[in-house]
Amino acid sequence: MTLDYLSLLAADIAAFTAALDTGSPEAEVAGCPGWTLSALGTHLGGVHRWARAAIITGAVPQLDAANDPAPTDPAGIAAWVRDGGERLVTTLQDLDPLQPTWHPFPVEPKVAGLWRRRQAQEASVHRWDAERAVGLTPTIATAFAADGIDEYWSVMLPRVISGESLSAPPSVFATSTTDTNERWIVDGRSGAVLLAAVGVEPAAEVRGTALDVLLHMWGRPVVDGALQVTGDPAVAGEWSALGGA
Repeated sequence: MTLDYLSLLAADIAAFTAALDTGSPEAEVAGCPGWTLSALGTHLGGVHRWARAAIITGAVPQLDAANDPAPTDPAGIAAWVRDGGERLVTTLQDLDPLQPTWHPFPVEPKVAGLWRRRQAQEASVHRWDAERAVGLTPTIATAFAADGIDEYWSVMLPRVISGESLSAPPSVFATSTTDTNERWIVDGRSGAVLLAAVGVEPAAEVRGTALDVLLHMWGRPVVDGALQVTGDPAVAGEWSALGGA
């Protein structure tokens, strides 16, 4: 199934800013220890502006935060996020997804379409964060959550490993979904994150619904018993600890 990333992105920006409008600025964000709801808004609004600058220039952004700073008054953050998010969506709409561009992810070819997926997935998880922080019971559509797992393994985690000069855990690990019947096997024995061929046996595996697996890999809380862990728990713990804000 083909996902409409721009529609998903626009919907999640709207839901995210609605949570900012209604929630306490000091509400704690469970998946981002030490962050408040207003800090989460400042983060996502900054991501939107940084990504848009990269998309427009096709180069590493040289942003001057003084030109469009986040409001110091938390009451203004929702409008600031909404404005930046809407401009990002418009910029992506006007861009040929196959156009060559710069981006920081170790994915080839470097084309603009990657930004649609990355920004949609970024907004989705943080919308979940914001809605949970204000007392709602958020979810992410199953197909979109499964796509998020794939994007985590193929785009985001390789970026974290290479961008922060880290090494992947020296083991083979798998995640699988009970609702979409998909499986991802990743091999870190080279130091990089590589999607392994079918037939490579993982030392550990985490299995659950697409939503629960996605949230778990991003370090978000899930209900006790929602995930089944098989194999070496130390290996599962090493890979699961890589997720973050």
